[in-house]
Amino acid sequence: MDITFELPVWLVWFYHCMGTISFLLNTFTIYLALFKSDTIDNFRYCILVFQLLCTLTDFYLTFLMQPIPLFPIIAGYCSGFLAVYLNASTHYLMAFMMASMSAQMEWLVYCFIKKHQTIGKILSTHIIPAKLFFVGEAGIPVLPVAVFVLYSMAGMDREEQLGYVLENYPQFFAGFTSLSNFAIYTLNFWFLLIAAVSLIGGLICGLVFTYSTLDMFKMLRSVQRRISTASYNRHEAAVKSLLAQFSVTSLCVGPPVMFVVVVMSKFRYAQVTVQLLLAIFASHSSVNALVLVATTPPFRNFVLRKPPKRIFALNISTVL
Repeated sequence: MDITFELPVWLVWFYHCMGTISFLLNTFTIYLALFKSDTIDNFRYCILVFQLLCTLTDFYLTFLMQPIPLFPIIAGYCSGFLAVYLNASTHYLMAFMMASMSAQMEWLVYCFIKKHQTIGKILSTHIIPAKLFFVGEAGIPVLPVAVFVLYSMAGMDREEQLGYVLENYPQFFAGFTSLSNFAIYTLNFWFLLIAAVSLIGGLICGLVFTYSTLDMFKMLRSVQRRISTASYNRHEAAVKSLLAQFSVTSLCVGPPVMFVVVVMSKFRYAQVTVQLLLAIFASHSSVNALVLVATTPPFRNFVLRKPPKRIFALNISTVL
């Protein structure tokens, strides 16, 4: 295995640059959701919460955490503010990141269901009972908390980690001891449980996305004659925007899936490959913000608006 313990300066700079771009773009989309979305009705609050989650997650990843992988060993350390200046545990920083990712995905699912129910109420069909829907809303915080707790259980203390390295990777023992804060993972029960929960959660999300999308377009065709053209276009644009944002989540889900492939393959340049995957993952929030603006008519119209033409009146009397 080819592993270096030197800090990849290019990746740290990429975190800083992409984090700054992401913060500016997401702040702009939050402004649009607050002040330029009067025609989107109450669904704008769903967009607002999702953009807040994206902003916080990206700021945490690119400034406060900054993960540095040591693949093909399932290990890494952090070079962000929390790790360097507050000596926060890399393991718990990773646990919070996993919880934040699950919260984003869960809220996107909620946005799909919310829009599905809005269209369903017009036709009085496929409506989830109010009490059941309320229970679902109240249970939204449960998944991120559960992911954080399960991931926390999958870790080892420093002595166990050094013992594991000495037994399995003695050639890298000096490199790991030079790090003041790192995390190593083995395929223990808790780690496999996290993988299973992630797989099942991903499948459920995929099923919800697929069913709700197909059903929403079917209902939109049925309701087209019952509502005004403006209302129909608003609902259709919202569904298409959600679909576009769902496609962007491939930048969020894709890299972790590739991590697994890289770990299983154990090829020589796994560490550099994972660094590139992390760079792609760090850009997903910026891409999502651009897609949101491009696919939401009020936001797109505001960005593409033409400046008002100025009319200059010439006072002939002053010239003469």
